[in-house]
Order: sequence, then C-alpha cells, then structure tokens
Amino acid sequence: MNRSVIGAQMKSKVPNRVMIYSHDTYGLGHLRRNLALAEALVRANPTMRIVIVSGSRIAASFEVCRGVDVVQLPPVIKTGPGQYESYGLAISLSLIKRARAAIIKDVIARFDPEVFYVDHSPLGMSNELVSVLDFLVSSRAEIRRVIGLRDIIDSPESVTRSWAADGTLEAIGRFYHQAYVFGEEHLFDFGSAYAIPSNVELRYLSYLGKPEFIAAGQRRTKKFSNFSSHGGHFLVTGGGGGDAKEVCELGIRVAQIVGVETVVVTGPLMDFQTLCELRELAKGAANIKIIEFSSNFEDLVANARVAMAMAGYNTTVELAAARVPALYLPRTYPRQEQAIRAEIFARLGFGKTLDPNAAATPGSIAPMVRTYWDNPLLAPEVALNMSAIPRFASQIATPEPTRRDFKEVVETMDAVH
Repeated sequence: MNRSVIGAQMKSKVPNRVMIYSHDTYGLGHLRRNLALAEALVRANPTMRIVIVSGSRIAASFEVCRGVDVVQLPPVIKTGPGQYESYGLAISLSLIKRARAAIIKDVIARFDPEVFYVDHSPLGMSNELVSVLDFLVSSRAEIRRVIGLRDIIDSPESVTRSWAADGTLEAIGRFYHQAYVFGEEHLFDFGSAYAIPSNVELRYLSYLGKPEFIAAGQRRTKKFSNFSSHGGHFLVTGGGGGDAKEVCELGIRVAQIVGVETVVVTGPLMDFQTLCELRELAKGAANIKIIEFSSNFEDLVANARVAMAMAGYNTTVELAAARVPALYLPRTYPRQEQAIRAEIFARLGFGKTLDPNAAATPGSIAPMVRTYWDNPLLAPEVALNMSAIPRFASQIATPEPTRRDFKEVVETMDAVH
C-alpha cells in the first residue's frame, strides 16, 4: 500500500462518535459553546453521537438535541487564578481530580470515541487531563485529539509565561493533532501572541456565531428599522452570574436614570445574597425586570435596542451576531482577556468599552444608552465573520490527515513492511 492510498483512506474516514471535554469551573460560556458545537455536528451528520463530559453544576438545566448526551463530572469551583476547590463536597481537590479523570477514562472506554475534543484548557482543570491524555497517546493512539481555543486567553506576556512554566506549550505539541482557534488571525494573532509551537497545526475557524442569534439579529433589524423609539428594551446581562454584581448594579442604576424598559439577566450562578441586593435596588422601578436565567436568551436579545454586559466570549459574540449595540464593562481580574476583546469589538463598531477602573458612572453611561436606544441598528459596514460552527463541523466530519497522522501511519506501514 502506498502513502497516497493511506492518506486518501484517512481523509475519507468520517467519525461517528465524538467526545467533548468541557471543564466548566466558572460561568456558562464553555458548556453553551460546546452544546452549540455538538448540535452542529449532529445536524451535519444525523448518525453522529456526541458525549459531553462537563463540570458544570447546572448542566442538567440545558436541553440537548437528539444524539447528544451530557455526563456530569463532580463540580469544582474556581476560587482564584489557577486555584480550585470541590463544590458542595468536603473532599480534597486531589481526590476529586482523580475521580473526574477516572470518569473521563471510563466514558472513553465505554463510548469508544473516534475524536476526543478538548475545550479551552489543554491540560484540563488543574491538569486533570494529563493522565487521560497519556492514556490516549499510549493505549488509544487511533483516537484523534483536538483542542479548541477561544480567540483570546489573556495578555500575551501572562500566557507565554504561565504556559512555559507549567508545560502547557510543550503539552499542546505533544498531545494534540490539531488546534482550532475561534477567532480571526488578523484581529488577534493567537499563534504569535502565545508562541504556539510550529509543529502544531493551528487553524482559525472565525467567530462562533450561533444560528439562533444570527436569526435574532434578522428579527431585530426588521423590528427596529422603522426608526420608532417605542418598543424593545435595554438588556443588562451578567453571563453566568458568578461575578456579575458590578455590571447588573450599574445597569439598574442607569435604567433608573434613563427610564426605559429594562431586562436584567443576573445569571443562574449569582449567589442569593447578591440577587436579593439587586432586587432591593430595583424595588419600586416599574420599568426594570430582573430574571435569573432564560432558556431562550436569543429572544431577549432579539428585542434589545441596546445591551450592557461584560465581555466574555459567548456574550460578546452573541450580541455581535444579533447586531445589538453593546456597552462593555470587561472583567479585568484575574485575566485581561475581556478587556482585550472589548477593545477589538469596540474598534470594529459593535459598541463602546466602559473602563471599570475609571469614571464608568450611571450618569456618564445614561446618555450612551439613550443614543443607542434612539439608533439601535448598527451600520452595514460593521461586520465580523461568524462561520465557526459550520467550519468546525466540517473540520471534524471530514478531517484532512495532519502531519502527525501521516507520520504515525507511515511508521506503522514501515513496521509492517
């Protein structure tokens, strides 16, 4: 058998079982992103089966399509940069890591995936994937290993320093066949910024525009194209809600000044005390509605004339996909990721960045909300490639042989002959 025939066979092999690792120690962005990718794979190939292993403690709150199953790992909560502890269980982190790794290996053994896809964290929560990846390399080398990375991790200096120190850069080159970036190289050069090893096949898939939010954008454009200042609402969203107090409180105070219909989505992970404080703050304001969670967030977005949010990947991209002008209040601790992303999207024309360390006061923000309220449609030239979902499905469903695939096949062929 010659090498071209081997390559053709590898290229034509379409996987039917994909396993997705979603560590989910904070917020909802990772799980929501992975559910969207899993559903896209099933749409592209109805015979495909997907298993997502997730650490999210509210994974059961999300509906999944036929062909997708979610296995919940013992939940862990992030308490600081690189620091974690078990959630609701009085056991040590080292023990819960071993338990999570054992569950992941058991799912691999039972499900027998052809692709093992890792979201965002190359070595997993607190390096819990190291033993899993070692197992895949030594015992299940036929399983294709892929890492998916959001457009921005942190400042280049911080990431290159930490990844060099903890071995992540070396691990990416050793463990993964391919790395996908959910962003655009010309907006943020991930490979150069983070010194990705040259032997890693890095592919930029563009931004992850979910179909329901693109459709929401079409609905809102039709709704607000009559230039009427009536209808719709000011949307304030806290993402997962774990650190959303500042943006929600600021949004409520702005709404009290502007006086327009306002919907504040705190996020399901907000603690009860903070939620009570926000409800008390909004008490008596008939124009302000506070909800914790919406399973149809795209409908809230479709009716938003303007939004205020942090600048996490999911929220920022969803608002941009729906073409909602946004005021970004990025989180700056423990990472600069959101601040960098907010500046990029603001520069593209999707909104404005509010400096959380400067004079981001209700009085200074209220005129911005009023301006966007009266002009809720973005200019036609404000655009961004949002085709990551179909590109991802195409990459997984019809993989081209990578350099490492080819090397492994050739070594096997040489050993046979």
